[in-house]
Amino acid sequence: MILQLQRPLVFLDFETTGLDTQKDRIVELAFVRLLPDGRRETLVQRINPGIEISKSATKVTGIHTLDACGLFWGPPLKKVAQKLVDFLGDSDLAGFNQIAYDVPLWLAECKRHGIPFEAKGRHLVDAKVIFNVKETGWDRFLMGPRNLSAAVRHYCGRDLEGAHSAEADTQATVDVLLAQLQRYPDLPRQVPALADWCARNSERNRDDDATMAGAGGASA
Repeated sequence: MILQLQRPLVFLDFETTGLDTQKDRIVELAFVRLLPDGRRETLVQRINPGIEISKSATKVTGIHTLDACGLFWGPPLKKVAQKLVDFLGDSDLAGFNQIAYDVPLWLAECKRHGIPFEAKGRHLVDAKVIFNVKETGWDRFLMGPRNLSAAVRHYCGRDLEGAHSAEADTQATVDVLLAQLQRYPDLPRQVPALADWCARNSERNRDDDATMAGAGGASA
């Protein structure tokens, strides 16, 4: 595999009640664990957020408050916290816009619900940072916003099916990152160095494309 892993790399994607990383809540999540041998393991979980979903979030995800807060959607986050923490283990983290969105939101949820997750010592890799920094000639008026759907078309040569489904977005992000590493031979191949590259360039992740990043985090 082109990406050299010393330990698992877990890709995160959240569908949420809105865009505020400190106040909004997770409605659905997907974790895809990429192992050193290239295998993928997936955990998908619907979450009862306990608060109303914003109209703008519902417009993007199709998830309504009555559904997410109903009996048949999923449990509160605290009820499944240990399962999620166990899946994450000591892994490093990756995603699409995760440095600015998914990780801060996850940490806020952990603090809110008393979930024992430690971010210290984990490396963060962000495919959106790579997209923004490497494709400086991208014309959003001609080519559209630099979101996950655009990244899948640009790097993988296909459309993103099931956009704003947490699992579809997360699997697509894995594909995008691996395709980026093939396209840009100057990018580091080891996660610590790649994470350092993303951290140093993360300020360039804030462009004019800040459309509905997620009510699913990934701007699909």
